[in-house]
This record gives sequence, C-alpha cells and structure tokens, in this order.
Amino acid sequence: MAELLKSTAAGLLIGGRDPATLDSVAAESGSRVSAQRVDVLDEASLDAFCRRCSVILNGAGPVQRLEDRVAQAAFRNRRHYVDAAGMGVVKERMLPHDSEIAAAGLSFVISAGWTPGLTELLPVYAYAQAKSRMDSVESVRVYSSDSGEWSVNALRDGVAFIRRGGLLKPGYFRKGEWIRAGTSEASEKIALDDPIGWRRFSLFSMPELNDIGRRLVDCEFRSYAYLSGFQNAAAAIGIALLPLSENFEVRLLRNMFRRNRLPVAGFAEVRVLGHSEGRRATFKTRITFDTGQHYWMNAIALTTIARMVAAGNAVRPGVRYLSDAVDAILAMSELRRAGVQQTEGFAVCNS
Repeated sequence: MAELLKSTAAGLLIGGRDPATLDSVAAESGSRVSAQRVDVLDEASLDAFCRRCSVILNGAGPVQRLEDRVAQAAFRNRRHYVDAAGMGVVKERMLPHDSEIAAAGLSFVISAGWTPGLTELLPVYAYAQAKSRMDSVESVRVYSSDSGEWSVNALRDGVAFIRRGGLLKPGYFRKGEWIRAGTSEASEKIALDDPIGWRRFSLFSMPELNDIGRRLVDCEFRSYAYLSGFQNAAAAIGIALLPLSENFEVRLLRNMFRRNRLPVAGFAEVRVLGHSEGRRATFKTRITFDTGQHYWMNAIALTTIARMVAAGNAVRPGVRYLSDAVDAILAMSELRRAGVQQTEGFAVCNS
C-alpha cells in the first residue's frame, strides 16, 4: 500500500474478506484509499469490485486454489490486470481471450512480482543491452537465489509447482529450441561477484523463463537456481514424489529457502557472452535485496508495473508475462527510480 501511494496520485480501492482489517488499513493510509469487502470465490462480489477500478492488482492466493478467477473478472469488466504470480495457469486460461483483450487496448501482465517477475525481466534487459553493444550474442545465463520469508500461500503455490512438474529432466534453450541437458550440464559451480562468491547452481525452469528461452532464437539461454546442498535436493525430491501432507510440504519448502542463506537475502544475476569487434565481450547485471525486503521487492515490482499500465506507459496490450509485456530497458529504469538495487558492467577481452 505504501508503495502504491508513493507511485501514483490516483485513488486506491483495496479489497479483502475482513471488513475490519480493510477499514483499519484504509484509515491509516489516508483519504485516497477506500475499502470494499470482496470474496474472490464469488463472481458477483468480484465483478462489483472490478467495476470500481481501472487497473486490477491481484495479490490474492494461493493461485492453485483461485486459478484465473480474478483475471476473468477483470476481462468481463474490461479492466487492466496485473498479478504477482500466475503460475502458468492464469496465462493459459486467458490466452483464448488474448485477441479480444488486445483489441480493447487492455494489458494483462502475468507474473509481475520478484520471482516470477523481475527474475525474468532482468535477462531480457541484459540481452537488449548486450545487443546494443555486441556484434553477436552467444549465450544468456541467469543465476538466482531467494532465502526470503515467503507467505504460507506463496509456499503452497511453490509446493504445487514442484508437484506438478515432478522430476523433470533438466534442460536449456538453444536458438529457441529446448535441449535436454546431460548429467554434467545439470549443475555448475561458478564464481559470482562479491558478496556471493563460489556457489553451485542447478538448471531450473519455470513457464516464465521458458517463454524467454523460446524467444531468444539467436543464442543459448540457461537459467540456474542456487541449491545449498543435499538436504534441499532431498526435500525437493520428497515434495515431487511422496504423498506428504500439504502442511509438511510447506515446512519442507520454507526450510529449503532458509538453508539457501547467502550474504544477501535474494539476487538475480545475468551474464551475456558474445563478441564485439572480433573480441570476446561480457555484459553482467544483478539485482539484489537485503533481509526483510522480500515483500518490498514483490510490492515494488507490482506497483511499478501497475503504474506503467495505468499511465499507458509502453505496456503492450494482450495477455503476456512481464518480460514480454514491457520495454525491459524502460521498465528497469522505472524500477531503479523506485529504489531497486541494480548494478551492471560491460567488458571486452583484449587478448
């Protein structure tokens, strides 16, 4: 709420199930904020809420239960829509309406939080910056980690994602085509810049990342997640394969994040390799956040994109993941202005 109030002068309508909580938040937030009770499982209640808005910002969860209900309400009422994590479900369900949504000039931006969200926007940004400085791009590699405190609903969605995917064979994209990775390619130990240092990463995919891989048809695209050790690997296998209770799976996943402790609470780094004037060239960029900033990172991503949608600021119409919905260079500029910590550098090898 605080980030929305800072990022726009528009009136804000907040919705939820508990009227007392809503009224308290609205009273504390000032005259620009009003509240309305809404039940996301009730179509009439959702429609009544959406009719009062121009942009629907959806942070409700878990997605595995709510699915595309809020997006469908936004579509019925011809409103823009932005969510934190569509889990692949929302985009799949809304794609049949894509041409109608685009024709109406509406933007449905799916998975516009931290991860998924900024962890996919950053490689598209890095690729665009590298293309402007290199004669050719050979590869784009993403390394990320998160040890932030996730909500129970977010952890439920994480569990559902692992269970739905099972133990998929790791892979990567080469010129837009999926390539199954060999055993030696499934993980990589690499030295990242301070304060991360030497760490082992494993190939990792999500629908949002795969969407990027299919679009980069002139290079190789690999995405890796930090895996702190055997305990985390065993926990992921257990969630994927064993008939465990949801509460126990949520605890396993929470502990996985906690074991991923690094000098920063979370980061995403992208390395683009290519050639510039016949010499090897590298473009690197990183986003980091510190302990206690996990919810802020999600909030700043959502509010920045929602503000761009409301202002008609270079957000493409139709149903799209964040990395495809915005001009990555412009979006990163807006995010830096909002306080996101991002660094970058370009180097050419003279040998």
